[in-house]
Amino acid sequence: MSVSLGKPISNQILSNEQIQQVNDYALRMMEEIGCRVQSAEALDILGHAGCDVSNPDRIRIPRKMVREALEVAPEKIEVFNRNGELAMELKEGSCNYGTGSDCPTTIDLDTGERRASLKDDVARLAVFSDALPNIDFVMSFGIAYDSPKGSNFVHQYDAMLKNTEKPIIVTGHGRNDMNTMIRMAAASVGGINELKSKPSLILYTEPVSPLLHTEMGMDKGLVCCDYEVPFVYIGSPMLGASAPVTIEGILVQTVAESLAGLVVFQKKKEGAKFIFGGDATAMDMKTNIFRYGAPELNVINHGLADMAHYYKLPFFCIAGATDSKVLDAQAGFESAMSIYMATLNGCNIIHDCGYLESGLTSSFESLLFADEIINSVKYLLRPLDFNENTVALDVVERVLDGSNFLMEEHTVEHFRKTLWFPRFLNRDRYQAWEDEGKKDLAVKLNEEAKEIFKNHHPAVLPENIIKDIDRVVAGHQPDVE
Repeated sequence: MSVSLGKPISNQILSNEQIQQVNDYALRMMEEIGCRVQSAEALDILGHAGCDVSNPDRIRIPRKMVREALEVAPEKIEVFNRNGELAMELKEGSCNYGTGSDCPTTIDLDTGERRASLKDDVARLAVFSDALPNIDFVMSFGIAYDSPKGSNFVHQYDAMLKNTEKPIIVTGHGRNDMNTMIRMAAASVGGINELKSKPSLILYTEPVSPLLHTEMGMDKGLVCCDYEVPFVYIGSPMLGASAPVTIEGILVQTVAESLAGLVVFQKKKEGAKFIFGGDATAMDMKTNIFRYGAPELNVINHGLADMAHYYKLPFFCIAGATDSKVLDAQAGFESAMSIYMATLNGCNIIHDCGYLESGLTSSFESLLFADEIINSVKYLLRPLDFNENTVALDVVERVLDGSNFLMEEHTVEHFRKTLWFPRFLNRDRYQAWEDEGKKDLAVKLNEEAKEIFKNHHPAVLPENIIKDIDRVVAGHQPDVE
């Protein structure tokens, strides 16, 4: 279940003056430097809107167009599950958590071996996510390497769609992938009109940093505009590699990359369900990796959150991931810090929970641990309510007269909903822990993950719907060879 912070976000890292500065620099970048646009449809849209598109490598977007796009973009987007029930509200003060996509390797639950991921792994991770109470949406968390050439994204969606009722975030190679997945989604919910009114999937797509809006990246979003499907359009720049090495510079560039997409998509269809944000972090100067556990990522996320609240746009960010190769203290520190910060900042879609090895490896245990962290963070940030019952002056008076708190009915009534009880963290006394086999957290999570597969069985789609989806998948024409 998603968490509502119960109040508007006030945890700014940027002052109001700095928010205006970021906005002004981003608008200057868009209208003075410009961007590269490779999508023919996007160029046509921008040309009809008044941009000079004679040089696709220098498309300058005036700030007036950005203001117009912001005026018509939705502040709130509703996302539904496969059954047509409201599952996520992307709005101020609401945080939703889920996995990431496309890890090339996974850690086998039974052997502990790190190996290439397959379609069955994507299906199993969907089943697993379906069972976790603090995971609100599912991304593939693995690449289906055994799928037909050029069709991995479609087959990953097929594996997820049949194994979870939760909303699903997809990506794809291009228009064909997106059209196929929309047809699959429509088959699962009762038709295109039902999908339009109650969307159960979200597209993740992106420009290439710096400031390159590719045909592949833009056209998928343009397809979503036609079918009123929500979509994320954000850059993934790295400090010193595909963006300036300063936090200020990368923040401005990331904002400009997302806002350029906003203009195109709102000019295509006013009210298009656009989600703002960025996957921006540092490139490690020793290893060249995209650092998922970096404090720089959390600082950039924080600044982007301030801009999302300023623009009144739904916001997508990274959290719950680590650069560690295994589930260890580093993984716990990096995952917990980023989940806490992303929640405190009011990120509406918090993805990549459970990523190991800088986004290269998925793990059932790491996702289960992320679920525990999310539950704890929700407790930390839940609102307080001071009243006669919660303050309990009468109970304190009775204790002073000879009672004790453990004997009071008030304690019996309130302790379960007041205290936080971990599912996997160990609080036993040493002797009890020793008697249970001295199991560390990794062992405990492995055992609990196996129990989930024994006991959780996702709702199965009707056979006629499965056949419809199979026909759509079989008829898919890949965008790439």
